[in-house]
Amino acid sequence: MSLAEVIKNQNFYKKLEGKKDTSTFSNSIMFFCEDDKTSELVLVLTALMLSYKTYQLFDENSSEYQRIIKDADLDCKIYPKNKEKLLVSDSNEIVDETFVKPVNLENKIFIIKNIDNSTEQAQNKLLKVLEEPPKNVYFLLSCASSDKVLPTIKSRCDKITVEKLEMEELKKVCPNSLAVTLSDGYIGQAVELSKKKNLVDIVDFAVSLVSEMKNSSQVLRFSKKFAEFENDLELVLKVFSICLEDMLKIKSEKVELCKLKEYLPILNSVENEFSVMAICEIDNLILHFMEKMRFNANMLVSIDNFLLKILEVKYICK
Repeated sequence: MSLAEVIKNQNFYKKLEGKKDTSTFSNSIMFFCEDDKTSELVLVLTALMLSYKTYQLFDENSSEYQRIIKDADLDCKIYPKNKEKLLVSDSNEIVDETFVKPVNLENKIFIIKNIDNSTEQAQNKLLKVLEEPPKNVYFLLSCASSDKVLPTIKSRCDKITVEKLEMEELKKVCPNSLAVTLSDGYIGQAVELSKKKNLVDIVDFAVSLVSEMKNSSQVLRFSKKFAEFENDLELVLKVFSICLEDMLKIKSEKVELCKLKEYLPILNSVENEFSVMAICEIDNLILHFMEKMRFNANMLVSIDNFLLKILEVKYICK
């Protein structure tokens, strides 16, 4: 089964098909999805639905799909151009482009990824064109956190939530059980994680932070190892956080709800070293550390401080 087939079988997609068939498709749609890879798949498949009568024949490997992904389609434009966040220059370009007629197809489509990462000024520039789009112009936006989107933008869009999938559904496409466990129910994320050759190493290291780091004399060793995963920093921290969650479930005798089942013997052997308060405080440290790393170039110093704070909290909150 292809990734496209999985998406096409979901309820939200079938509702979109119904709107297309009844000519009630909104010109502006905001998709709520916490995973970039899944939202990208949804955005492009929706663009294909609006562009071709034979859209059901296309999947992520089709030339039509790939042309959009590579931003080589003349009638379907992808923003932001810097791949990170929408800027005022992007919004100005979008507004100008909306009045240029489609070249090859009936509709002109603008895909705007992660509108919640954009500046307020960039969002404001889009307000009028979202409210009164020219004929046959469609805007497809993705968003992970609606709190960061202007209410005026949200009010102009039809809002669609991309559903999460059960593990059994994900395993039909992605046989890597560890990738499925860490995917948060999103097919795109599961497949991307399954491609990581060092996925087991990442999880093993995150678990070792919980099970093996006992005192400050070990911090240097763990810090150096941490730096080796610089490109997967967020994933290491995510697994670390899951370890903490699983220990809370062990403490509350809800072991069946634990995610890292393969590592339960290890987590079970050390959960008594962490109080509930310590687990909650360390989880907060993870959030602050992730924010700090986005702006701090001195990674090694930041990691050292982070690991030392974990040990401090662990023993203060015993």
